[in-house]
Amino acid sequence: MKNITLSFLSANIANSSIPEPVVNFFKSVAEENGLAALLSSSENIEFNEFVVNKLKYLLFGTADLLQAMFTVGIILLYLFFILLDFERLSESWTLYIPKRWRNVTIKLWDDLVYGMNQYFRGQALVAFCVGVLFSIGFLIIDFPAAIAFGMFIGILNLVPYLQTLSLIPMALLSVLEAANTGDDFWMIFLSALIVLAVVQVIQDVFLVPLIMGKRMNLHPAVILLSLSIWGHLLGLLGMIVALPLTTLILGYLKRYHEIAEISGYTEESTFREAIDSASFGDKGIIAEDKPSVEEP
Repeated sequence: MKNITLSFLSANIANSSIPEPVVNFFKSVAEENGLAALLSSSENIEFNEFVVNKLKYLLFGTADLLQAMFTVGIILLYLFFILLDFERLSESWTLYIPKRWRNVTIKLWDDLVYGMNQYFRGQALVAFCVGVLFSIGFLIIDFPAAIAFGMFIGILNLVPYLQTLSLIPMALLSVLEAANTGDDFWMIFLSALIVLAVVQVIQDVFLVPLIMGKRMNLHPAVILLSLSIWGHLLGLLGMIVALPLTTLILGYLKRYHEIAEISGYTEESTFREAIDSASFGDKGIIAEDKPSVEEP
């Protein structure tokens, strides 16, 4: 320990991180009080190693915490300045897009934003219904914190299939209930799992096709397939943007083939025309009417 301490102090002196008079002061105090001999005694070796390791972890942990706080502060600072000029940035970002693709890009962006709004509104309604169903199911089986925990699972359901994370708090609540009532843990946990499975079936068979299918104009099988594909490609973000992107792509492809058959344009012009004519309808779904023809 003595050698480690002296080596550490010597290295810091060489790096000019600690003033030399300060180091000399601590050396003299250690020698006068016999601290160096105490630290180097054989019976304290394990304790010294333990203290050194803990101090090292403490220093590294503090450094990581300070770095994380600094990073968060920089991000918040950037967000602050972005919000100050948000209106100007939102109006001028299109100027950086080439004129050739400006209208198409704006159209794509507007449709994507509208689709995301419709998706989150529908998903919020699904999440609320799921939360109510979970609360009712947990009340029936007399599960602890039934309403609060049920609505918590509903909030998790804003992201598809994120409610699987509720298994951990479900197990903890089952342990607390078993300890409080003396009932068998596995019976309590199994009852909660049955509620979870029943509500999941109701959600997939009835709620999602009824609410999301009508809002996004997608078949339930397409909804499940798009969630699987986009979730595999982009993870959690992919599951959030899966339905809006799938709706846009299918709508634009449909318009592309319709216009190509009617007009026989080149690929580039047909693509632009498809984007210009395809749009979200008033009910939040891709319009089903054929491309409109401008009146003379």
